[in-house]
Amino acid sequence: MFHLIKEVRDIKRFNQILLVLFEEGFDFLLAKIKLKHHIAITKRLKSGLKKREEIKPEISLRRTLERLGPTFIKFGQVLSVRPDLVPKEYAKELEKLQDKVPEFPFSDVKAIIEKEFGKGIEHLFLHFEKKPIASASISQVHKAILKNGDKVAVKVQRPDVKHLMETDIEIMFYFANLLERHIERLRRFNPSRIVNEFKEWTERELDFRLEARNAKRFYENFKGSKTVHIPKVYDNLTTERILTLEFIEGIELHNIKEIKKKKLDFNEIIKNGFNAILTQVFVHGVFHADPHPGNIIVMKNNSIAFVDFGIVGYFDEKLKSKCIDLLYGIAEQDEELVVDTLMGMGMESEEIDYEQLKSDISFAIQPLQGSSIKDIKVSSVLEEVIDIALRHKLKVPASFVLFGKTIITLEGIAIEYDPNFKIIESIRPFTEKIIAKRSSPLYAWKSLVHSIRRYKKFAESFPEKAEKALDKIQRGSIKVDIEDTDIKQLALEIDRSSNRVAYGLLIAALLIVSAILIQVEKGPTILGVPFLSFFSFFFASILIFILFISIVREKLRHW
Repeated sequence: MFHLIKEVRDIKRFNQILLVLFEEGFDFLLAKIKLKHHIAITKRLKSGLKKREEIKPEISLRRTLERLGPTFIKFGQVLSVRPDLVPKEYAKELEKLQDKVPEFPFSDVKAIIEKEFGKGIEHLFLHFEKKPIASASISQVHKAILKNGDKVAVKVQRPDVKHLMETDIEIMFYFANLLERHIERLRRFNPSRIVNEFKEWTERELDFRLEARNAKRFYENFKGSKTVHIPKVYDNLTTERILTLEFIEGIELHNIKEIKKKKLDFNEIIKNGFNAILTQVFVHGVFHADPHPGNIIVMKNNSIAFVDFGIVGYFDEKLKSKCIDLLYGIAEQDEELVVDTLMGMGMESEEIDYEQLKSDISFAIQPLQGSSIKDIKVSSVLEEVIDIALRHKLKVPASFVLFGKTIITLEGIAIEYDPNFKIIESIRPFTEKIIAKRSSPLYAWKSLVHSIRRYKKFAESFPEKAEKALDKIQRGSIKVDIEDTDIKQLALEIDRSSNRVAYGLLIAALLIVSAILIQVEKGPTILGVPFLSFFSFFFASILIFILFISIVREKLRHW
């Protein structure tokens, strides 16, 4: 147990986690990573006598995370939007995790607010509701009224949640290292990297100033919109642990009963929601990557508002363009365009089997053949395409996966409330607009300027990079991995090139000799040209003809 004490600061919490894993049927895993003996013998004997129900491993994992509390629930939720990190069936099951935990007392809320701002809560707010309107693993939200009469939502971080999550993540790292060390088939999922990504994500979410920054960016992007509303951030009442936003009056998207009661147009609501996401992705380049119904508020006049900006995705111009190509390729059943687009995203790995990948993509989009474009369910096909890419070990950009997950989630919401909703009809105006934009002279000019800047930057950095590479070669610290076939091909190319150089030098020598002899040689002539000079020129002409034929043949072979 001594090595555990050195690596894990909270042994009590560590033992709690071990016990939950054991009780949920992960005792085989604990045995493989040499931790099963830390479970009390009485618990093991009791478990051995008890008949366990047969359930799928992904369901066991979800139940385990729910029992382990806030940090692990949040971990599961993050994994649910990252099918590039866990198998698809696990990601789907983890979507069911509910981030609802008991509220913490108002006395703690008051103490945190007064500590953060250095003054009494009554000096900051005209009214502050003691009962929260929402309670989650990291924070809870209270409705309040400012001194100027503005209604606000105040998000307050839970007491000691940072310490709790740091402790749990430390234990996660310990488990991840053991899994990598003892279970080879789990090594390829790189558990330590997954935990590290979660650690970085948690650090960002625990700093509410970063979420405030995201919210302000969305607010600026949709300023003046009649269909999308983003809550205003109150900077003077926002810190690392407190986030104060404009209170949004409306109905959560999942409350269909209330939406119908208010006689709102659900088709218009869904259309506005999709247009908002597509605008974020293809126009703004930054999008809300967690658009579940609780984060979308329906307002009067069928407009919508987004809340909770903890998870966002980013699309640069290249990714926007490639994503349009991918959607177009899926709609047109063009497997080559889909495969080439995936590889063009910088997603290629060393183990790629191009023909098998193309075959799998073709099989995935084959059901679309003969179907009307209106009948296409893009989300299911897009989900399958992403899954195929991951199975072929393509390096999928995280933002692209988040986009795919967003589209899948939104279409699922839309179809649940409106079975006749067709996502392709919402996407088409954006695809057509972007495709038309690509053809414009202005877009071509901007692309050219961008390329020139890249080449300029490359040219400026090339001498330094070349110097470093030559230095490595000189020290013998550079590793070159070339297949035998490549070496043979290179040898043939060198041999062919050296022969051509020799031909060229010989031709040049014969022509020079011929020119000199014309001036100095006396004696027999042919066609008025001295004998030796004529034959030097004749042989040079034959060699030129042979060299020309060789070059032409090689060009034709490559064509």
